[in-house]
Amino acid sequence: MTLFLIFLLVVAAIAIAVLSFAKPKGKTKVEKRLKKGRSAASRVQFEQQVEEKDTKGKSKYLTVIEAYLKPMAERRLGPEQEVSILRDLHAAGDYRTTAAQFLARQLMWAIILPVFFVFANWLILELDVVVVIAGVIGCVFVGYILPPQQLKSQTERRQNQIIKALPTTLDLLTTCVEAGLSLQASMAKVVELGKPHPLRDELERTLKEVQLGRPRSEALRELGKRAGLKELNSVAVSMVQAEAMGTSIAKTLRTQSEMLREARWQRAQEMAAKAALKLTFPVVFLIFPTIFVIIFGPLLLSLFLGQ
Repeated sequence: MTLFLIFLLVVAAIAIAVLSFAKPKGKTKVEKRLKKGRSAASRVQFEQQVEEKDTKGKSKYLTVIEAYLKPMAERRLGPEQEVSILRDLHAAGDYRTTAAQFLARQLMWAIILPVFFVFANWLILELDVVVVIAGVIGCVFVGYILPPQQLKSQTERRQNQIIKALPTTLDLLTTCVEAGLSLQASMAKVVELGKPHPLRDELERTLKEVQLGRPRSEALRELGKRAGLKELNSVAVSMVQAEAMGTSIAKTLRTQSEMLREARWQRAQEMAAKAALKLTFPVVFLIFPTIFVIIFGPLLLSLFLGQ
């Protein structure tokens, strides 16, 4: 009996040792699935954060008013106007808002601002009727152009961010291509390792379009048009032509990166040259009068007081 127990203990020890050092055959597949699941979960979380960021601070009452005005906006929205609004929205990085929603937002602010002005006049201002009518017309105009102006400002800020990050991103793509990766794999690697940025988001959208079956040349051309930047459009067209003609993509990317850096340096020199002209107004109308008062003010006072 004692020998049998010793035998069982030895067998159990050997089995435990084998199981502890042995690697299951499906472990690699399981790790890949877990990694894929974690990346998908992080992507869903990122999209939820973006959606929460878009809707954060927006009142539910404004959302209700916008939804109420949406059918009216759809009736007066033409095809050309819809295409133009969608192009502006995509250039600003807003892919959730439709053209009808944006037009409804314009109508909403064109109604809210005059109502607020009339209410403020009734409580505090008590202006004349003519002034109130002029103020209402001005509020309607300001409310209607307010969303497009905000969208334009957002687009310019986003385009500046893309231009600043474009040469560095092209250098990373060049490094990945020279390391042996394809252009699509290089874009995926840059998207995977890059920080949240408008250019990274555009590359990610391009990759998703390719994965959904869109030809890569069309996706790249759409990448150049979507951001509304001639620099990015030039880079996309160069990559498409390099693939079509069979030339070196790494060399093309490096050439584009150098051209963008040179253009950025020229733009900086141009802005520096314009600085002197922009300073003319404050110097002539603000600084010079102050200097004249400080220098000639005591002299004039002494002359007038001496008389």
